[in-house]
Amino acid sequence: MFKLKNVPLFILVVLMLVLIFLQSWTFYLGTTDVTFERLLGTKPYKEINDISLRRYKEDVISPHLFTIKTDDETKVIEKFIRDCGIGKITFEKLPKVTNKVDKEMVEVIKKSPYIYLSRSYDLQNPKEGRMCLVFRDKEHLYLFINGNL
Repeated sequence: MFKLKNVPLFILVVLMLVLIFLQSWTFYLGTTDVTFERLLGTKPYKEINDISLRRYKEDVISPHLFTIKTDDETKVIEKFIRDCGIGKITFEKLPKVTNKVDKEMVEVIKKSPYIYLSRSYDLQNPKEGRMCLVFRDKEHLYLFINGNL
């Protein structure tokens, strides 16, 4: 028969299993591919060879910076145009809020051969439209996107 003195141990084991499950689920939700899919609404494109993610501390726009390696840059940009509604801009038209996030990123944007920005976005309500900013350096393509508040 089941002894009453084993009940606390049983409860402790169940709680530990729940904790392990929640930690692994949280880790999975924080991976690059899942974050890309959550923010853009599509899985990472097949033209993307490698993708990494830099999260910034939560701020007004909760920014994420994806660093992308690809062999077919034009197809990736075409898909960003379709999914984010981006258009070409000059550095002077860059939103002021991006200057406050990362000084190093702003220096890379200044040297970028092109800059694409979402035509319409709402920083207060990302579901109405996210701010997507695409630029590049010599080696990588970058996607800067605001996350959930």
